[in-house]
Amino acid sequence: MIGVIVTGHGNIATGIQSGMNLVFGNIENFSTIDFTEEITPEELENKIEEKIEELDKGKGVLILTDIAGGTPFKTASLLSMKKNNVKVISGVNFPMLLEIICERENFELDSLYLHALVGGKKEIKGFEFKKKQEIPEEDDSGDGI
Repeated sequence: MIGVIVTGHGNIATGIQSGMNLVFGNIENFSTIDFTEEITPEELENKIEEKIEELDKGKGVLILTDIAGGTPFKTASLLSMKKNNVKVISGVNFPMLLEIICERENFELDSLYLHALVGGKKEIKGFEFKKKQEIPEEDDSGDGI
């Protein structure tokens, strides 16, 4: 099974994990790492590297981060260049992660990576309130049939 790590600024990772636990309960081969003020970039790198080693059961690890260019993304990306079977995606969202967790046994790492990119974008929707079109009231003057 492909391992999944979610990391990001503040407590976004454990916040997402909280929602995932409501849906799935305890999730196998899944971990989160928050990048809070107390953690240095070096400590973050060590934590991500440890989790990669722990979660890679031979199928690889997919790391999801909050924003491209941020420390969690840059750190994960640099580690992915040193390690085999590690892919990184920024812009994690809840529907993307739900899809990954549900489908990861049906894909190889490269295919899951591409599937997650497509699915994550597809689930971004906007809401616009549209007023009902007003229908003119009928004339009750009695002149018509």
